[in-house]
Amino acid sequence: MIDIFQVMEQAIRSTQPSVMATIIHVEGSAYLKEGTSMLFFEDGKKCGSMSPGCIEEDLSYRVKEVFKDGKSQTIVYDSTVEDDLMWGQEIGCGGVIYILLVMVDDSLKENLKRVRDQLKSGKKVLHVIKFSSNFTVEFSGYRTEIGELIGDKRIESLENSNWPTKSGLINLVYYHTYIPRKRLIIFGAGPDIEPLVELAVKIGFSVIVCDWRESLCNRNHFPQAHDFIIGFPNEVLQKLTFTHEDFVVLMTHNLKRDKEIVSYLLKKQLRYVGILGSKNRINLLFGQTSKPPWVSAPVGLPIGGQGATEIAISILAEMILVMRGEKVGEGAIYESGGHIPSSRKEQSNGKE
Repeated sequence: MIDIFQVMEQAIRSTQPSVMATIIHVEGSAYLKEGTSMLFFEDGKKCGSMSPGCIEEDLSYRVKEVFKDGKSQTIVYDSTVEDDLMWGQEIGCGGVIYILLVMVDDSLKENLKRVRDQLKSGKKVLHVIKFSSNFTVEFSGYRTEIGELIGDKRIESLENSNWPTKSGLINLVYYHTYIPRKRLIIFGAGPDIEPLVELAVKIGFSVIVCDWRESLCNRNHFPQAHDFIIGFPNEVLQKLTFTHEDFVVLMTHNLKRDKEIVSYLLKKQLRYVGILGSKNRINLLFGQTSKPPWVSAPVGLPIGGQGATEIAISILAEMILVMRGEKVGEGAIYESGGHIPSSRKEQSNGKE
């Protein structure tokens, strides 16, 4: 799925006119929530999505008016009206979606550049839009985590005393917080990490690949990765500054290197560390040292994964659980109310 970072980059770099569509409010259920954005280009191309395909075609017609007069519009799609063949029972979502269409002009591009740079530096950015009673935009701007204002300074008078925790409309004011991409730091650059890098980027991670083999650790092998750090573990670890929100996966297939990395990481408090390997290999890595609750070893959910792609899926599934608030080792809660048993750690998902 295209994320907001890709939409921003496309909006900033495009040389042709474009319109940005953003979900600003949802009542009931919907495929995607407030803050979701996509781009419509003048030549008919699109970047991103608003639905499983239900409303994009109609939006393509609506944006033509915005291209024509440059004025923003707010479109409402009501799928709760059962006798509406277009948006009622045919969709089946049972919700009401408010979508704002705005022309991407030079001023918006400059604002988006500054927002992007703040996110890249690891800072949250709050988007604030003031609407009139007929849902036309009165003014719009952004506030960074450190209080810097981007765009229209009038947003300062509209902000809540506390940073809004929920996106959407409050008294004709839209709030949405852009969160920096979470980092996934992978130690190892073998061919088995290729699907992990590719899939992690697709679900919104900023991926850093670390390895001592320059011939493997490069953009030719991992074109989607955001950064590379070349060096042996002691060199790489000196170049990295870890945060409590970082995700780390060890896939070096080198026991000596892994011991160096594990010894260092155990002194940190990270969001998630996953270590590829069998139970016997994990015992050699830790010895008598107990594993912290944020370490998954062997890594991944027990889906019976075989091959690099299925193992990558099992790792990312576990990482998503952690992002959603589950603790490593406790397992996912299924709709039926069951749990993945903690004995999943008997699974190897890797080599000795």
